[in-house]
Amino acid sequence: MRKDGTAVVKLLDGQEFDFDDQWRMSGTGTWALTDRDIGWGDGQHVSLSVTRRTASAWREDEDTEDGAMGTADIREPAPDTYTWTLELERGDKGLALYFFFSDPDSRSTYYLEKER
Repeated sequence: MRKDGTAVVKLLDGQEFDFDDQWRMSGTGTWALTDRDIGWGDGQHVSLSVTRRTASAWREDEDTEDGAMGTADIREPAPDTYTWTLELERGDKGLALYFFFSDPDSRSTYYLEKER
């Protein structure tokens, strides 16, 4: 995420139940800090939107049994555009961005890291 409000993502999984579809998306878009009530936690959130998909791939989960998800031919591809709602957490290392994946009630968190 850049200071000018643009963003680049590389092989980012879908949020909440979309994570279970096993796609990963790369692309460019925008981000914005918002006070709107769009996330699961209180306070501000970051809305990260990919408006131009540049690539997609399939995530192969190690715990998925062969054939459980079917073949790649019947899986839905990553969408052309996608928006994540990122939660904010302040910790010892500064501000962390994350979203919930799979069933949001389980509170499984997917933390984003800046490419080094």
